[in-house]
Amino acid sequence: MRVIYKQTTKNKGMCLIRPVDLMVGIPYSLEFKAEDLEPTMRALVYDEYIDLVESDKKGDFYYCITLLKKGFAFQRSEEQRLRARRSSIISKVLLALLGAAVAFAAKPILNLILNAIKK
Repeated sequence: MRVIYKQTTKNKGMCLIRPVDLMVGIPYSLEFKAEDLEPTMRALVYDEYIDLVESDKKGDFYYCITLLKKGFAFQRSEEQRLRARRSSIISKVLLALLGAAVAFAAKPILNLILNAIKK
């Protein structure tokens, strides 16, 4: 969806793109095969992110893609997801630091209590 979003926002929410160009835009770190492209495009249509028309232009196969309301909101939802992930990581780090501080503060107190019990 990121590749489609980039291409369509360059031209007021519409683009004419070959499947090969879509595949080139997908990072190699994702396990995405050429056979997965068609079902993925259909899923984006069903989920109302895009409107898709397949066309043949000068012997080449093209997708004519138009962003729908959810498609335009994609970038905002991605940013919200990243913010939520960052805040989750920060809260976990802060909680770990708080736990370490409590452990360091409690150690002398526990030593005093254990020494008092031994006597």
